[in-house]
Amino acid sequence: MSEDLIFFGAECPFCHQSVRSLLEFDEEKKFLFAPLGGETAQEIFSGPQKGLLRSNGLVLVEKARSTEREFWTKSHALLRAYWLIGRGWGLVGVFSFAPRVVGDFFYDRFAQHRHQLTLKMAQIPDPEGRFLP
Repeated sequence: MSEDLIFFGAECPFCHQSVRSLLEFDEEKKFLFAPLGGETAQEIFSGPQKGLLRSNGLVLVEKARSTEREFWTKSHALLRAYWLIGRGWGLVGVFSFAPRVVGDFFYDRFAQHRHQLTLKMAQIPDPEGRFLP
């Protein structure tokens, strides 16, 4: 079973679209998914990471089942996920090693205004039980 979890905003159409894309590209099933407001998030985001429950977008937790968890947020969460998927997507993911300030600047601006855009909430399929509560 996967050691990496991707948490997403359950009310965000763009988060849903990102999850759908990651499901499609993640042929090796490296990731499990859970909503930021769910039971799994409450369990994982304790102590110093508790503030991540209020994240405005995606959060990637590598090695989620170990005590050596690594947390990636905002633009770095998505870019790191592509890096971990590998193959051609690793080329996109290489930007996860760039300074956060650039990617997060644009990510934050988009996140502030995403609810003003009208986008239909896409249903996320649950292939093979890859979603946690």
